[in-house]
Amino acid sequence: MKKPKILFLTFLAFVSITFFSCDELFGDDDEDEDSVVNTISCSGYVGPRNIDKQYDYQCQAAYIYKCNGETENLKNQCAYYKLLQNQLNLPDCDYCD
Repeated sequence: MKKPKILFLTFLAFVSITFFSCDELFGDDDEDEDSVVNTISCSGYVGPRNIDKQYDYQCQAAYIYKCNGETENLKNQCAYYKLLQNQLNLPDCDYCD
């Protein structure tokens, strides 16, 4: 009679440990939804016209950072684009506020 109780408790402990381990590994899905920025700019990239592709890519990177809610990366990318803009007389990147 004690053997089934021990097996049941062992199984219950195993399931509990597995459940909590998976929760720590994969986290809560609600947290991920908060990190995404829902703005009109995420409906499709529209960059500056008539500029070299290598400079357009810099504005595209800002677009991606903004859409993914990566504010620190967006800030750094926009600072870099503005530096290029001042040196090369590039048009504004709409994704850099």
